[in-house]
Amino acid sequence: MPEYKILDVQGSNTEAASERLIKPVLSSAKVGWDGILVEYLHLPAHELPAQVPSEYIINLNLKRPTRVEVKWNGRLVSKRFTSGEITIIPPGLPTEAVCLEACEFLVLFLQRELVTHVAQELGYSEAIEIAPSLGVASPQIQYIALALKAELESGCLSGRLYGESLATALSSYLLQQHSTSGHRVQDFTCGLPKYKLYSTLEYINDNLNHDLTLVELANRVQMSTYHFVRMFKQSTGLTPHQYVMNCRIERAKMLLTERKLSIAEICKHVGFQSPSHFTAVFRKLTTITPKAYRNSL
Repeated sequence: MPEYKILDVQGSNTEAASERLIKPVLSSAKVGWDGILVEYLHLPAHELPAQVPSEYIINLNLKRPTRVEVKWNGRLVSKRFTSGEITIIPPGLPTEAVCLEACEFLVLFLQRELVTHVAQELGYSEAIEIAPSLGVASPQIQYIALALKAELESGCLSGRLYGESLATALSSYLLQQHSTSGHRVQDFTCGLPKYKLYSTLEYINDNLNHDLTLVELANRVQMSTYHFVRMFKQSTGLTPHQYVMNCRIERAKMLLTERKLSIAEICKHVGFQSPSHFTAVFRKLTTITPKAYRNSL
């Protein structure tokens, strides 16, 4: 993970300045998403020391244009990054940069093991090579990155399943659109075998109060996370995260009807981390609040 050193007004590092390191405004470090770390930063002019990353790094520039001088593939490049531009740094690519202006960006650290695992499931050879990209437009990557940022801003209320699903989708997209291989993914249309589907649905309904993870669900039916997500959606019409949320709301409706538990107790019983998130999801799926639903019975 890089350190961000503050530059002095002349643009050269002083000993004091080099010790002033800035922490991210938001970070997924404490959330524990499997396979990905997300950081959101506001920085003044800063230096990114020389590094050879061991993971895939994806930067999304946000809001203001920013002037950057970067050593890229062994040559010095001066570039003005605009809002929404994406930079992809694969493992092993030496990089070094100086950002000459204040900036705001989102950085995704995607674990090499996750990308390799998804690649194997997609039928790629062992020698995976993602092409480096400096300041390119990618609406799909931007969408995934901003969805992860929004989840951080909400306090990661949707649980680990949501973030891990996005990490898997990001890995798949990188392989399909930024790999030097011409491989194309085989399309699976049959969905999950019935016994695997029933086992998954039963497990979800028995564990709605837990923070379910994508790896947990996929491992239960001995599948990769990538194929599990695709085939689960083919079988149910929903992503695993969407299905879990629907199940939680249906269980909440049943408990509201029984009138044995308070709304706060129901919130915890069906796996929501806060009453506000419970109310927001309930309203989204039913058009009314839990209290209004109970009063209408």
